[in-house]
Amino acid sequence: MEGAFWKLKKLTDDDMIYYQRRGYFDEHLVTLYSTAYGEPYIHKDTYLVYYDALSKNLSITLFGLNGDEDKLECVQTSLNTFKPRTLWITSPEELPVEIGEYRCERTFFDKDYQINLHEFDENLQGPPYKTLRYRVNNAKKRGYTIAIGREMTPAHSHLIALHMTKEIYNIWDYELYLGAEEYVRKFSSPRLFNAFLGDLLIGFDIVDVLSNTMATPLGFYLDYPSLADFMIYKEILYAKRQGFEWLDVGWGCNLGLEEFKKKWMAIPRFNVYMQEYHKLRSGS
Repeated sequence: MEGAFWKLKKLTDDDMIYYQRRGYFDEHLVTLYSTAYGEPYIHKDTYLVYYDALSKNLSITLFGLNGDEDKLECVQTSLNTFKPRTLWITSPEELPVEIGEYRCERTFFDKDYQINLHEFDENLQGPPYKTLRYRVNNAKKRGYTIAIGREMTPAHSHLIALHMTKEIYNIWDYELYLGAEEYVRKFSSPRLFNAFLGDLLIGFDIVDVLSNTMATPLGFYLDYPSLADFMIYKEILYAKRQGFEWLDVGWGCNLGLEEFKKKWMAIPRFNVYMQEYHKLRSGS
């Protein structure tokens, strides 16, 4: 145990901010993931690891913050240290079906989409922006407004609850949704982009800061025309003025959402594999 554990450093709140500021896409939002997945650790100054002792769930992000250490060594070290019941791994490459005593039961493939803010025309001029101009102008005509805030209210909780009832999500998504309020309350870096129609909260995004990237890991909306377009446009303007180089708008998730992100000039910067492992039972 000791030989394995020295490679894993437990992170304080200050450590989390430090490592998050070295990140380059939303899987590096240590503050958010620590509220959802468990105590945060870092393996050899490179890979982020989260473990919850009560559920015995282990989550590992194999997108390196400091070069590219051996991925399987990180996984095996974490397994030897924590001996979890369930393991989730997010990685730029697909890992073996079996790792030690653990077998992969489900594999998901996706891409992380980001907008190059230097190349994006905030004035929406020219043919490539025709549809975007229409949607943003439509939102303005409908009277939507944006206010940046820090406080989660019952109205925010209501929007999250509505979102969770729309369809069946993966368990790690539900854990993020349920951890959102603690994340915003506990840490100073996240901001809420609140969308209003009059005095009615009709949607909000949670945004946070990485190195040269502003990330929008979570968003919850009522069904209002052009609302998502209005939100992303306002976030682009804000991110450009704050000097960020990229706006991370998250994984493709599904065909409709992926097309929406492409429409807003987002490009797939990273391939993402999400694999769920369970410990093999004796005799299996």
